[in-house]
Amino acid sequence: MKKLLVLLCLISSLSSLAQVQLNMPLLSNWDNDQLPAYNNISFNEIWGYSDNSGNEFAILGSLRGTRFFDITGALASNPAPISYFVGRDTAANGVNRDYKTYGHYLYGVCDQGNASLQIFDLSSLPAGVVKVSDNQNIVKTCHTIFIEHDRIYFSGSRDSSGTPHALVVASLADPLNPTVISVLDPPAFSYVHAAFVRNDTVFLSCGNAGMFVYDYRDPAHPQLIQSFTNYDQQGYNHSAWVSEDGQYLVFTDETHGSGVKLYDISDLSNPILKSIFRSNLLGIADSLGAAGSIAHNPYIMGRKAFVSYYHDGVQVFDFTDPRHPVRSAYFDTEPLNDNYAGYGGAWGVYPFLPSHHILGSDLLNGLYVLDGNSPSVLGVENTILERGNRVIVYPNPSSDSFYFSANMEQAGELQLSILSMSGATVLHQTHSLETGSNVIHVNCEGLANGMYYLQAKGGSFTFTDKIVMLR
Repeated sequence: MKKLLVLLCLISSLSSLAQVQLNMPLLSNWDNDQLPAYNNISFNEIWGYSDNSGNEFAILGSLRGTRFFDITGALASNPAPISYFVGRDTAANGVNRDYKTYGHYLYGVCDQGNASLQIFDLSSLPAGVVKVSDNQNIVKTCHTIFIEHDRIYFSGSRDSSGTPHALVVASLADPLNPTVISVLDPPAFSYVHAAFVRNDTVFLSCGNAGMFVYDYRDPAHPQLIQSFTNYDQQGYNHSAWVSEDGQYLVFTDETHGSGVKLYDISDLSNPILKSIFRSNLLGIADSLGAAGSIAHNPYIMGRKAFVSYYHDGVQVFDFTDPRHPVRSAYFDTEPLNDNYAGYGGAWGVYPFLPSHHILGSDLLNGLYVLDGNSPSVLGVENTILERGNRVIVYPNPSSDSFYFSANMEQAGELQLSILSMSGATVLHQTHSLETGSNVIHVNCEGLANGMYYLQAKGGSFTFTDKIVMLR
C-alpha cells in the first residue's frame, strides 16, 4: 500500500512531483512486494555496469541474493530482469551485500550467515550472467569490497574459520582465483567498515575509531600516513570517496545529525576541512541532534557529491565552491516519511553510467533509475587521457567561467582554445602545467550562449570536448 501511495505521490501533479525530486526525474522503479523482508529491509546495495557495446546494466542486492537488470536505452524506463542468483546461505537474511566490477567480472560479498565470495562473468550480457565461482577461500563474510587496478580490498571480513580481519588485500592477477597478498590487523582499530583506494592510497573508514589512511604501494608493509580521529561532528565513520584529481575527500558518519565532511587533501599531510553539509528535506529544527538525518554512501563525479541518504533518498551536492556546497538535485525514494528515526529509505547510489542515468536502491522500494542529464546533476565531463594524465572540466554547462583541472604525470605547456561549432577560435590561452594537480580558472563571460568545442594540447596529450555556455 505504501508503494502505491508513493507512486500516486510521484505522478499526481507537478506540484507534488516538486516535493519528491529536484532536477533528477524518475525514469523507472522496479520493486517486488512478494520478496522477503527483515526489519523492513528487502534490498541493499546497487551497482552499475556498461559493456563495450554501450549496453548498461543494474546490479541490485536483496535479502536472499543478487539481481541483474538491462537498463539500456528505452529499458531505463522499464528495466528488464536478466538473471537472479541466491547467496550461498539461502536461509540467512543478507542485510549487507556489496559489489564491485573488474573487467567483465562482478565480485559480490555478504556480511551475514554462511556466506562467501561470489564471482560472476558478465561477458554474455545482455543474454545472461554466469556465476563462475562461489567459495570461502579468502572470506566467508565481508562487509564491503573495493577494487583498484588488480587488487581487491575486503573490509570487515571473517575467513572460513570465523576469524575476523580488519582489511584483507588479494591480487586479481588471476581474476577467478584471487590470492591474498596482505592482511591488516593493527592495534589502533579492529574493524574496517569500508575502504576507498586511489593510486595505492587506502582510506579506511573504521566506525567509531575514525578514519585511517595507508600507503599500500608495498602491500606487504602498508604504512600509516594520516588519520582522522578527532573531527567536527564525528560519529560512526562509514565510507569515503576521493575526487578524480585527488584534491578532495568526502566521507560520511552513519550517525543521526552528523553531516557529510569535505576535506582538501591536496596535501595529505595537512588535510583541511572545507565544509560540512547535509540533507534535511524534512526541515528538522535540531538537524545536528539525534533527530537529524543520516548520510550513508558518498561518491564523487567532477565537483558533485552523490550521497545516498536514509529517508531522504539520492542527494546531489555541488561543491564547486568547496566552502559552500549547495544541493543541486535530489530524488526522495521515501517521500511519505515524516521523521528521521531508524534506518530506512535509500541505501546506495551509482552515478557512473555513460548515459548519465543515476541508479539508486531503496531498502523497501527496490531499484530506481533516475535521469541525471540535467546540468544540475551532470555539469561535468570526466576524461581519462593517455599516459595516465587526468582532466576534469567543471561546471559544464557553465555561465561565465569554468575550471580546467588536470592531474599530470609530467610538467609542460598547455594550449587551451575554445572554438565555435563552425571551427572559429573565440578564445585562446597558454598556461604552464606542473607535475601533479593543476586547476585553471577560464573566464569566458564574453561568449554567447550555445555549444562550443574545448581543445587542450600539451606535450603528452590532446584533449577535445564540448562545453555549453548557459545563462
